[in-house]
Parts: sequence; structure tokens; C-alpha cells
Amino acid sequence: MHNRFPEPTHLKVFKWRGFFLFLLVTLVCASLLAIVHIQHQIRNVESQYYQSLKHALTAKEEWGRLMLEKKHLTSPAMVENIAKQKLDMTLDKTHFHNIYINSVNRYQQSPITSKQAKTDAKN
Repeated sequence: MHNRFPEPTHLKVFKWRGFFLFLLVTLVCASLLAIVHIQHQIRNVESQYYQSLKHALTAKEEWGRLMLEKKHLTSPAMVENIAKQKLDMTLDKTHFHNIYINSVNRYQQSPITSKQAKTDAKN
């Protein structure tokens, strides 16, 4: 038997076409939002990278200044100048005093033989 009213085929195609169009538009919007989010993250990472480079540059400059100061303070002329002015040290050897310390053994020790060591260990 035939249906008296056949279903029009163009309505079915239009429904699927609308669904695919909706799906395509949502995918395009989602990809655009993802691109914006990724670009934002890239900007944040780049700014952190440049801040770390700036920090490394200032650290290198500080290290260079500290090395110059260390070389200046440890130079022989500077050490000699500080020794003369602050510590009153001179190269004049006329007022040197020699102090001798005699180490006196209070106990006389005789060499220990292996037999003595064994008997001491047993006791």
C-alpha cells in the first residue's frame, strides 16, 4: 500500500543540514576561544621569561660588581694599607719580640714491647 501523503525528502535533509551547521558553528566558536586562551597563556609565559632574563641580567651585574670589589679589597696594596692604618702593623722589625715556649715532658715514657701490651690488655 501506498501512503497517501509521501514525506517530503527536502525536510529531512534540511534538519540534518541545520544540525551539521550548528555543530560546525559550535566547533568554530570553541576553537576561537581555545586560540584566545592559548594566546593569553603565551603572553603570560613570555612576560615571565623576559622578567627572568631581566633578573638574570641584574644578578650578573651584581656579581660583576662584587667580583670587582673583592679584587679591590684583596689587592696587596689595599691589604697593606689596611694593615698599616687600622691594625698599626709595620715592616719595621726593631720592636719584634721572640717568645720561646719550652715543651717539657712531665712523664717519661718508655717504649712498650708487644709482651707488655698483651699483659696490659689482659688486666
